Amino acid sequence: MRVATSVRILLAGCLLLGGEARLRAQEQIPGQNPEQNPSQNDNQNQAQNLEQNAQSIQSIGAEPNLQLFTVLAAINLAGFDTGMEQPELAPLRAAVREELAQRTIPVLADLREFYQSHQLRDPDRNLSQYISLALFLTPPPNLMLVAQNPANVPGEVWELRDMVPLLAAFYREADIAGLWQKYFPAMEQESDRYRRLLAQVILETNSYLRMDTPGATTRGFAIYISPLGGPNQTNARSYGDNYYLVVGPAAESAEADIRHGWLHYLLDPFPYRHARVIESKAGLHRITERLPGLDAAFRGDFSLLLTESLIRAIQARRMAGDAEAKKRAAHEAVEEGFYLADYFFEAMEKFEQQPVGMRLYYSEMVDGISARDVQRRLAAVQFRVQPARFREMPWNSLDEITQRGESSISQGEFEEASQIFEAAMKQFGPQPRVLYGLAIVATQQKQPERAKEYFTQAASLATDTRTKAWSHIYLGRLLDLEGKRPDAVRAYQAALAVGDPSPDTREAAEKGVREGFASPSGRPAPQAATPEEKPRQRVPLGTRP
Repeated sequence: MRVATSVRILLAGCLLLGGEARLRAQEQIPGQNPEQNPSQNDNQNQAQNLEQNAQSIQSIGAEPNLQLFTVLAAINLAGFDTGMEQPELAPLRAAVREELAQRTIPVLADLREFYQSHQLRDPDRNLSQYISLALFLTPPPNLMLVAQNPANVPGEVWELRDMVPLLAAFYREADIAGLWQKYFPAMEQESDRYRRLLAQVILETNSYLRMDTPGATTRGFAIYISPLGGPNQTNARSYGDNYYLVVGPAAESAEADIRHGWLHYLLDPFPYRHARVIESKAGLHRITERLPGLDAAFRGDFSLLLTESLIRAIQARRMAGDAEAKKRAAHEAVEEGFYLADYFFEAMEKFEQQPVGMRLYYSEMVDGISARDVQRRLAAVQFRVQPARFREMPWNSLDEITQRGESSISQGEFEEASQIFEAAMKQFGPQPRVLYGLAIVATQQKQPERAKEYFTQAASLATDTRTKAWSHIYLGRLLDLEGKRPDAVRAYQAALAVGDPSPDTREAAEKGVREGFASPSGRPAPQAATPEEKPRQRVPLGTRP
């Protein structure tokens, strides 16, 4: 099959990144210049580091990462021992640990205390939080968070922010620059292996989907080699338009994880481009009430679950094995909670038999989903009670940022919530839960016109029936307070038409139609229902004067 010229150029670029990395290795390693005086040039260094960090992810390739090397070296010395019962699986990690153990590092006691106080029971998640931290650090020697606003970094990174100055001291005192230079050739050799693998994955996946690589100049896909992590562990991340795979030491390459990540890179933008057809199928998401083992990130986002179902179906179709084995793999994804995988498995078979590429086929394929057929397929499915083994962070940090804003509202911190939601709008564009949160903030700040505007937009964009219905209800209440009773009734009726099955939603909408809404204080009444059922996301309206 012919591959577009842009894909050929991209593949060549992936391989050429190896030469670029080798050139960087021959340059001065940060912190090794004895004439350097960070205190005299602090502002200049910070600006340069922020620029470097932004530029480093504007590419597609595989390479070692100095921030990851520094953070993982620190936790290895501070108490991270997962996988060390088999040191033969990670010889470079064992060698680095041995060298560090022989050095005098004054900050080590503080690092150990910090690590112990932040250790998580789940070893995978324990390592994961430090990988996230490393991805949000500027390059050494002036290690610092790339953003000082909690809205612009994941919650787990913000929780670890006090470790950053300890890491900067560790970098200097442990001579991490020297270790990095010593072991860089071995890490670069592993990077070359992953560059060739990534080039193969891009070629095969893009050819299968009949797609060019989108946004190659504005979006990033980085594979970071992490020899100091746990063996056979891969961590996946998506922050805005930048995708990361952090691969630990392993006898075999993480090919399946790379294919999975690249499919996300290609397909994640599609729901935003086809929002109307996605919204028309969002009623299916009530099925998640029957899925006890489904991760909360997928439970709260229909688009995310739909994309993951499609990816799992594509992986099943392209796996080795006979037809029955492939079909069984797709059905196992359904049992995990990705309930559209069976449908997409069959839809992709039809895709393979016609000439149109995924960009044109996608909308028709999603539009072909029948709620009745999906329910029929699922009638006999035994969904798994236990969630799948932790493998990756949610690919979209929007959910976490939104939860942080909702938490600020619940604590009465409305100005902080406003800043968080506005940052989310800048990064992700108009999103239903973000608009809903801004509407709640506007009501508390006595800005009814702005609140009505945000509630209207949230109701228009929401695919979750509860968010959509309550946006209409709150809009009706605001209209009632303005004495616009006919408009308010239409808003309540629109809420009923959404079809949200929650009893409190129907009760509130029906009461609005019958009696209207009034508050002696002139504000929306307190203790109203909310569009999110999870306790951490419950946002009462009008709890503060």
